[in-house]
Amino acid sequence: MTESKHEILEEIKKLYRIKPITAVMVLLVTAFIFMIIYGAVNDFGRKLDSDLVGALISFIYAWNLGLGLYLGIWRFSNSRKINKVLFPKLEQFINESEEKSVDETETEVYEMVKVAYADYTKKYNKLNHIYWTSIKISFAFPLIAIVIWFVYHQL
Repeated sequence: MTESKHEILEEIKKLYRIKPITAVMVLLVTAFIFMIIYGAVNDFGRKLDSDLVGALISFIYAWNLGLGLYLGIWRFSNSRKINKVLFPKLEQFINESEEKSVDETETEVYEMVKVAYADYTKKYNKLNHIYWTSIKISFAFPLIAIVIWFVYHQL
């Protein structure tokens, strides 16, 4: 357990705060993924007339990268929004809870954090399920397309 009530806030900030280096890394990775998506979309356009299987694979690759990028940006931006609102409220709550013990305050603060992140967690789990379903489907589509291509060319 913590020694004082202000250490509780520092502990939570240490866990949930987004560090500046993380923001820079997210920006660089986002730019890199945008370039890859642009290349995959161009490849899709070039292959659309001649190689439909290759075009489909390029499209699915761009789709999955785009969905993953959306999921990453959504997580990052919503975490920042929650933290901007949550940290001042926690600080105010800790300052106003002078009659409570440190353990009671810590329990209530962690409950507040849990409540604040509950909706975020629910939406994140839903988006994550959609993303991984898309990844699974993206493995099935090219295989089906290759089977159809083989059957078509054998006849």
